[in-house]
Amino acid sequence: MIISQYIKSIFIRLAAIFYVSNRSKVIFYHDIHSKRKYTDMSTPIELFEKHIRIIKESGYEIVSKIDKPIGQIEISFDDGFLGIYKNINIIKELDLPIQLFVITSNLDAPNYINKSQLLELDSFSQITISSHTHKHSILNKISEIEIEIELETSKKILEDILNKQINSLCFPEGKFSNKVIEIAKKTGYSNLYTSIPGFYFDQFSVGVIKRSLVQFASKGEFNAIIKGGDHILSKWYQIKQYN
Repeated sequence: MIISQYIKSIFIRLAAIFYVSNRSKVIFYHDIHSKRKYTDMSTPIELFEKHIRIIKESGYEIVSKIDKPIGQIEISFDDGFLGIYKNINIIKELDLPIQLFVITSNLDAPNYINKSQLLELDSFSQITISSHTHKHSILNKISEIEIEIELETSKKILEDILNKQINSLCFPEGKFSNKVIEIAKKTGYSNLYTSIPGFYFDQFSVGVIKRSLVQFASKGEFNAIIKGGDHILSKWYQIKQYN
């Protein structure tokens, strides 16, 4: 672990002493793996299972959509890497509802799920498919027309493949702006997910949901994150991601 990650982990653990709360929140990963990794952001299944045990032992309910201010955890995965499909049995065995944010231009690309696998994943009751834009462009760095194309193209592709409405969007690299929010809502996305830590109902603005990245969190750090310890970094993330 590099020094900055170690210091960050210490801050999160210390902050959890003061935040301690079982308020509902969203956590996210990028992929899971047993033997083969499809991305360096992938979480070993053994660590993922430890996280799930901690959630359950802490008295949380894992849900597909948070609807209570206390005691619920929502789990999401970004990008649509192949590890989720290859290791779907662990999701089934643990009966975990998850939300999978898909980059539509990467469907059928190496290391990512293809369209038939997307359909198969969508057939499982535990999995909700949502948008992570079309080309994973950084939305607050491109023009308004380009934002519209990113969001509309992704929405149309997913809705055409799955024959259902797609109304949730995750910002690439968590980066967004007021204009991005405005265009996303106009395009038909009602749930917008950031990468700024925070509790679910402590939204950035209406419909803009905070999430905590946990993919490499140790047992102690993960415990601290679900209690709210990473919220000490919220302003830092906001400065980096909101423009």
